[in-house]
Amino acid sequence: MNIDMLPIEIVGLKAELTRTVDILRQLGFVQIETLADMGEISARPLSLAPEILRSQEEMSVLLARIEGLLDLLPGEPFTQREFSMPQNPLEEARENIETLLPKVQHLTAQQEKLKAELSSLPRYEATLRKLLPIIPSSARRPGNVTVGVLVSRLHVGVLDSIGKKIMDMTEGLADVIASDVGSSTHAMLVVFPQEFTAEVETMLGREDVSRLRLPAELGQGPPDVILGTLQHRINTIPLELKDLERQMALISKEWSLKLAAWRRALQEALEKNAILSHFGETDQTFVIGGWVPDKYFPELIAELKDAVGETVLVRRLALTAEMKKQAPIILKNPAAAQPFESLVNLLALPRYGRIDPTQLMAFFLPIFFGMILGDIGYGLVLLALSLTFTRRIQPGTARDILKVLAIGAGWSVVFGVLYGEAFGTLGEHWGLHAVWFDRASSEHVAGLLVMTLAVGAVHLTLGLVLGVLEAARDKSRGHLLERGGMLVGLISLFILVGALSGYLPDELKTPAWAGMLTGITLLGASMGWLGVLMGPIEFIGLIGNLLSYLRIAAIGLASVYLAKVANDIAGMAGNLVVGAIIAVLIHALNLVLGAFSPTIHSLRLHYVEFFRKFYEGGGRAYQPYKSNF
Repeated sequence: MNIDMLPIEIVGLKAELTRTVDILRQLGFVQIETLADMGEISARPLSLAPEILRSQEEMSVLLARIEGLLDLLPGEPFTQREFSMPQNPLEEARENIETLLPKVQHLTAQQEKLKAELSSLPRYEATLRKLLPIIPSSARRPGNVTVGVLVSRLHVGVLDSIGKKIMDMTEGLADVIASDVGSSTHAMLVVFPQEFTAEVETMLGREDVSRLRLPAELGQGPPDVILGTLQHRINTIPLELKDLERQMALISKEWSLKLAAWRRALQEALEKNAILSHFGETDQTFVIGGWVPDKYFPELIAELKDAVGETVLVRRLALTAEMKKQAPIILKNPAAAQPFESLVNLLALPRYGRIDPTQLMAFFLPIFFGMILGDIGYGLVLLALSLTFTRRIQPGTARDILKVLAIGAGWSVVFGVLYGEAFGTLGEHWGLHAVWFDRASSEHVAGLLVMTLAVGAVHLTLGLVLGVLEAARDKSRGHLLERGGMLVGLISLFILVGALSGYLPDELKTPAWAGMLTGITLLGASMGWLGVLMGPIEFIGLIGNLLSYLRIAAIGLASVYLAKVANDIAGMAGNLVVGAIIAVLIHALNLVLGAFSPTIHSLRLHYVEFFRKFYEGGGRAYQPYKSNF
């Protein structure tokens, strides 16, 4: 069921706006709406003062910078208990961020630069080592310059042309040596007097060849000299990075808690200001519209009166049919049914004032699950696993699903006793016998199918009864004809089947046929002139919905026979260890299937066959205005 909600209007003097907002935020149970969604309230949108807008903009900028700083600084996330709220967060943040941010950005840039350099230097080292065998002695003479050129082995001819031009340009004073440095690369080292540097560089630029360009930090010189500098650089960069990390850690130790406190305070202030766009105003007053749970309405009036006084008025609005469509939803169910709320919400929240199917699902779904799995052994293992993981997972949808699995596993144990199953047919060797019937026996398959159809008939009939009641309350002629026709036709079908099978008197056949025709006629009448064709088709679809419940028997039998196969193969293995391993593997697979298949198909029977007969989603979740910190 859902909790009763009240639409309210809060009106007060503008001088009390800030205090009123603070009280509503502390109370945390009023959902504030834009005035356009509250039809009974007439007021123009609240105009925000220029200073408020400027303050919001400044706080947004500061918050973005603080977020950036906290991302850059090392350390673990903080909890609320680790820091206290500052008195003037905006002023404190403004004074310190401008000097702290550039310092942290500079250190971070240095770290990134060193990391990039450290990752690139090994590649240069590999290339330089390949050039060592072809270094001429002239490379070590003072006043000489060494230049490396790399080309693909497919373009070796380019090096010959370049070498000849350099020799002519330097009047034969250059040394040119070329060699392969890899499977696909050819290198050339050119050593020439320093005074020819500009001419050689210009010529190499025109030729558009790939130069061996080394980082400026490695300096100039022949490859063997640069290689020594490079190795020294590789060894010293980690030390520089550690020093930078130490500096960042010191900054984090000094500032992180303060930054987290400023962030929280600024977020709180921005959220408080953001809600102002939902308010309205007159010349002298502010106007707030929203919703409050009925049980909290007296507390709201009392708190505002104590904190603000008589200058703020809370008025209860009329809950019209149009307003009901906008009312937020708070589901309230017994503790045992609460995990099933998440399964209902996966489809859609119920509309306000309509049927909440949570408790119906909490009753039927575990029974369907138990009927399908129906094994003591699998049920106990699944129950233990579900309870174990439930304790380790935070509250939420995943934890609710595990609780649902645990309840379903409990029902699996119950039906396992009724079916006489424990890990399939293994229970027979332990003296276990069916209390009700052995569904694995061919003699009882027909009874199993009849049982599942009977369960489906009850489920569908209940859904249609609820649908008729909802249609009557809404005074919806179309839905009343549609659901009423389905209900009359389905009940008449049951009577007809009972009469044909001999369980009911033959005299009921004629009324049953008449009832089916009446039901189909009513069903068709809800569709207008198309009902002549669509009425019978929709009724056949309803029969298909009923036959869908046979999946309870079919999937359950598949699980039984897979367990039987596991036990039979283990017995035929000829080796106790091998047989045990095979049995465990197949039973493990069957257990996984036994957890997923019953859940999925039980949900399908609710979402598709059951809910469609009466359930109307489209509700809005209750989102009260409160502090998130």
